[in-house]
Amino acid sequence: MAVLLEMTGLSWPDLIRAIWRGSVETNVTNRAAELAFWFLLGFFPMLLSVTGMVSMIGSAPGSQGTLMAYVGEVLPSGATSLVRQVLAQTTGSGRAWFSLLFALWSSSSATSGLIDTLNAIYGLKESRPWWKSRLIAVALAIAMGVLLTAALIILVYGPLVLDKISPGSAALYVWKIAQWPAAGLLLILALLGLYRFAPNLQQQKRKWLLPGSIVAAATWMTVSVLFKVYVRHFSHFGLLYGSLGTLIILMFWFYLSGAAILVGGVINAVLEETSRLRHEQSWMVRETSV
Repeated sequence: MAVLLEMTGLSWPDLIRAIWRGSVETNVTNRAAELAFWFLLGFFPMLLSVTGMVSMIGSAPGSQGTLMAYVGEVLPSGATSLVRQVLAQTTGSGRAWFSLLFALWSSSSATSGLIDTLNAIYGLKESRPWWKSRLIAVALAIAMGVLLTAALIILVYGPLVLDKISPGSAALYVWKIAQWPAAGLLLILALLGLYRFAPNLQQQKRKWLLPGSIVAAATWMTVSVLFKVYVRHFSHFGLLYGSLGTLIILMFWFYLSGAAILVGGVINAVLEETSRLRHEQSWMVRETSV
């Protein structure tokens, strides 16, 4: 990160001020609330379809339980119970394909909202045809679903494969440690794809996409853990919202997740724009000196 700041000529205070200004100008807080609605709408169908697809690949009756174990590591216990209850009520034969179609529609609506927001962050207007923009949104939603499915397949079948290859060894212990960096890497890859293809930019340098992806992934993981601790020890959502408290917790977690993704986009836009302006200024100086 220090190398990138040196390349753009920004100091840490300058970068923080630019990120704050960009977040305010593009109304990140309200746009994150819009994304939270679409995330909530597509969350349960996506989980149901992913666990259904994994179960179809082979005999993996515990795929849903495995997924919920990892969801429980991020979500507060009340929200995890709600997710587990909804999945238990909706799981059934023939529903995986329907939930997949609904998840594709709702997830593509979320990615379409991300396209609009990232265009606003970069100061761009959508010049692509509506059908092309929608296809990009659908493709990004499918890519996210494929990554989630691949991650679940690895989590379900990884320990089984390791146990057959080297039963009773330390491989399973190593797996328990390595799975979290692997999950972080998958998250960064998903964000890289989102920041690369969502904005209406013809040319993007990959080096300006990585900082925001890393910061967004780290922020999302940190905020999720802190929010889980807060809900467990300090919050009183049940007193304020009654039986809706659990749903409000889940909705607020989606809000924080959307804000983390958008702030990562702001970071990338600030670095790329500052680099472009510095390059133009240096070119003008060379031209005047000649």
